[in-house]
Amino acid sequence: MSGNKWKVTYFNGRGRAESTRIILTEAEVLFEDVRISKEQWDAMKQSTPTHTLPILELDDGTVLSQSPAILRFLGRKFNMYSDDLMEQYRIDLVMNIIDDLVDKKLIPALFEKDPVLKAEKMKKVEADDLPGYMKLLTNELKAGGNGFFVGTKLSIADVKVFTVLENISSNFPETMAKCNDLREFKERIASRPKIADWIKGRPETWF
Repeated sequence: MSGNKWKVTYFNGRGRAESTRIILTEAEVLFEDVRISKEQWDAMKQSTPTHTLPILELDDGTVLSQSPAILRFLGRKFNMYSDDLMEQYRIDLVMNIIDDLVDKKLIPALFEKDPVLKAEKMKKVEADDLPGYMKLLTNELKAGGNGFFVGTKLSIADVKVFTVLENISSNFPETMAKCNDLREFKERIASRPKIADWIKGRPETWF
């Protein structure tokens, strides 16, 4: 196991930090999982590189921000990206599909504060939006052809999709139940020994 002691700072949730946590876990990198309150974030926000969370602090004190950039950094460092230009494109494509789904559809519905509006938004996402995104992801998974989205080994795209499928399973179980390929993919990733141990020991959170 690596002797590095890194630090992941985020709110008490899976959210945009969970992919980073899982990649570090899979790579056997020791890290401190720092979970902060909104009040703590308000106090430290201006001191962070881009005023966003998560941030990843390396063992030499370097602080990285912006989750897509962090994931690509980790992918290159821990051989979860690719040296092949077309495979890099396909990894980026899958991650961009996930970003569209999360930013444009899931977050506005899940974080709606008005309960009536939230119910309406959740219903619309499940009926109108998720089927198309799940089909896109299923097609990309099948195009990968080896049980992974790209190539023959775990990539940052696989991890990012997995974390969002966890969210979909919790909030839209009927949709997840209809998507056999994605459900089986999620179960395969969750059963990898290091990831399974992480899931078993992490805090229970709603997002």
